[in-house]
Amino acid sequence: MRIMHTESSGGLGGQELRTLADAKGMAQRGHEVLLVTQIGSRMESLARNAGLAVEAITMNRWTLPFGARTLYKLIDLFSPDIVHTHGSTDTWIAGIAARLSPRRPILIRTRHKATPISTGYLSRFLYEKLTDRIITTGETIRNTMHAQNGFDQTRIFSIPTGVDLQSLRNSSHLSFFRKELALPSDAILVGMVGFLRFEKGVLFFLDAAKHLLQSRKNYWFCIAGDGPIKNKVQERIHELGLENRVHLLGYREDVPQILAALNVLVLPTTGSEGISQVVLQALGLEKPVVATDTGGTNEVVIHGYTGLLVPPADALALAQSIEQGIKDTHTSKQMGINGRHLIEKSYSLDHMLEATEQLYRTSCSELRPSPNIATSLS
Repeated sequence: MRIMHTESSGGLGGQELRTLADAKGMAQRGHEVLLVTQIGSRMESLARNAGLAVEAITMNRWTLPFGARTLYKLIDLFSPDIVHTHGSTDTWIAGIAARLSPRRPILIRTRHKATPISTGYLSRFLYEKLTDRIITTGETIRNTMHAQNGFDQTRIFSIPTGVDLQSLRNSSHLSFFRKELALPSDAILVGMVGFLRFEKGVLFFLDAAKHLLQSRKNYWFCIAGDGPIKNKVQERIHELGLENRVHLLGYREDVPQILAALNVLVLPTTGSEGISQVVLQALGLEKPVVATDTGGTNEVVIHGYTGLLVPPADALALAQSIEQGIKDTHTSKQMGINGRHLIEKSYSLDHMLEATEQLYRTSCSELRPSPNIATSLS
């Protein structure tokens, strides 16, 4: 098959990393893949370094006609069977281009986030007219799209993000992260990884850190990620007097090594969350996880079985569950084992790619049964 992926985001988080994994995985399976990225984005450089075919263009809502014209030309040149979009802006741009193109590729949209979708006309047009099929990263998002928006569930498919366990273990082996931070031998290291915006709950993570240091003094904390509220995070660290206990790491590419060094991973999201890739990675490494019960998180962090869940925006509950995970080592170890088993069974990279590839094939055979597509599928 010929597959065009599009992603208009300039940042680099779970959504963008999954898009890269989709594109690389399909290329490795022998398909011809073209990734269309935002010009100058981190994703563009990572994709090129990975050896993917990349077209970097400008995609934003203010120049939508220009972007649609550019995508129309790329569709004409590349002649994809599938156009797979990942963000709202690129779905509009690619959707319009695909619908105008005489080549009529299948348009598939992945909905990565659990953020509520508007019930207005434009959203209905985007999801019901422009897109042929919709992928969600979990059943919670799929069910919500049906319950709140009335979208036809037969067109929505839950395909969870997959983890390459072998690569994860290889990357995390012999982590020197604790040495990098010059931590004492008895340090308990608690961390979070995520894009620094308010809904990721980083300020509540800092409040929880303050609570924890009142009970014992050998806690240290780290935050991996960058984003628009970095200055606010630094101010909060100063306000709480945590300068010597919180390591603000910025953007890091060695997340598996960071996870390997943690005693507990925390996902303190206060807004809607799909299924966090960093949580999946932590579970794959048998790490204790404490997370807020938002979006699709409870599909993988099963309270008391693979991790601990707390209400969002509750720093004290967050601190208490972290402390519980540290004190009850036997239960934490068993939850880690259960988490790894869950990843192996349902959240492997091969599982994700196989399900996605199968959706591509059935969509083509059902919606565009033609000699050309039949030939490209063989």
